Amino acid sequence: MDTIRFQPFEKKPSRLMHRLQISFVILLGIMFTLGAFAIHYYNGIQQTLNGIHVPLSKDKASTSTLADGHAFSILMIGTDARAGETNGRSDSMILATINKEKNSVKMLSIPRDTKVTYDDGNIGKINGSYSKGGAEGTVGAVEKLMNVPIDYYVTINMKGFSDLVSAVGGVRVTNDINLTNVNKRFVEGKIDLNGKEALQYVRIRHEDPRGDFGRQDRQRDVIMGISNELAGTSSITHFNKLLKAVGDNFTTNLAMDDILEIATSYSSVRNDVDTLKMEGEGVSIYSEAYGFNLYYYEPESKSKATATKTFREHLGLKN
Repeated sequence: MDTIRFQPFEKKPSRLMHRLQISFVILLGIMFTLGAFAIHYYNGIQQTLNGIHVPLSKDKASTSTLADGHAFSILMIGTDARAGETNGRSDSMILATINKEKNSVKMLSIPRDTKVTYDDGNIGKINGSYSKGGAEGTVGAVEKLMNVPIDYYVTINMKGFSDLVSAVGGVRVTNDINLTNVNKRFVEGKIDLNGKEALQYVRIRHEDPRGDFGRQDRQRDVIMGISNELAGTSSITHFNKLLKAVGDNFTTNLAMDDILEIATSYSSVRNDVDTLKMEGEGVSIYSEAYGFNLYYYEPESKSKATATKTFREHLGLKN
């Protein structure tokens, strides 16, 4: 097996980075916003959540422990299933731990090309775990990679960006680099996006010299825009469209009681979000299956161990 090592692109800090780091909680906020309308729209919310509730095989049948204020972990999985595909591949993964007592969140973006070893001994990219086993497979792959137990997950199909943006009537984002090859409107600065444009915007990869890192920022920025619209009065007007967008594009093992508990008791954790960094390097490894070298992102052992230690301590687990 031939391996070529090289340094991946070094991402420059963005002036919006601090705001973008809280977007994981804001994406959950798209789900948790439903809790704010529970009294008036309970039946509609319950019906939608019943449709998207997909438990993991390890989930317990007992009631949620969130009411006890326990720290918990959650994995956000952005998927890119196309027409005719059952699962597709995961396009982005964000692991977070949420601690109510410490009133804080720890989060880490896991590059889609991260090298993992599957149970059959074959090397692959972590985003392939979704096509192999759906959310269950991705949760297992991330647990194995990070040595952190995952309590909950939320998946959103990339098409969901388009539906959600349309549901709230469009979003405004701040673009920090000209990306006009895909769409002439994607100029540097503040731009307004409709649903179709938002989907184009978050899918750009090759035109951006930052590659996946730049795409992750754009996904977060659109999520921020959706959340900002939900926080306004228009969220009630577009409520039915929002429910349909969630029902069509999300799955989660969070139950209604879980979402309401997080919405009411954990909301203040958004004020302290610490983004972890997992250093690594790019490696090019020959694939016998494809007959040519494939790119992987290989995490640096010490950096990964530090992230694991931070997560486990935040969950109150022994290292």
